[in-house]
Amino acid sequence: MRHIATPLAVTLAFALAACQPAPTAESAGAEAGAVAAGAIVSAAELEGEYRLAGLNGEDPNLPEGVAVAITASEISLPGNCLNLRWSYRFEGERLVTERIEGPSCRRAVLPHEQAITDIFTGAEKVSRTPANGILFEGAGGSLTLFSQ
Repeated sequence: MRHIATPLAVTLAFALAACQPAPTAESAGAEAGAVAAGAIVSAAELEGEYRLAGLNGEDPNLPEGVAVAITASEISLPGNCLNLRWSYRFEGERLVTERIEGPSCRRAVLPHEQAITDIFTGAEKVSRTPANGILFEGAGGSLTLFSQ
């Protein structure tokens, strides 16, 4: 009887675990001790490697991911032959960006690349979302990034 009870207990434990709700991005971030949502006002809070997660509040739904690298003074899209780069600084809580022009490949700018360019060029505010994303907002729209 003891040999039957152990597999039965294990099976019941797995069945019970399967009935639990799946964690959402918000709850996963909260459980992991995510940084509190709110304004970002220093380069130290921004530095890192990210992936594009949203354009103007919507999923960009692209066939491949878009990487964004942020250093202490520059935002760039590595691996993009268009050489999309911006310098940035903070003036109090206000984000100030400036496009860095440079050599680029000779091809048309894709719609999502134009949206990214408009958003980073017009960005005035950056904040952390409750799901631990980075939200850029300004005259050009909004853009959400998540850590890679």
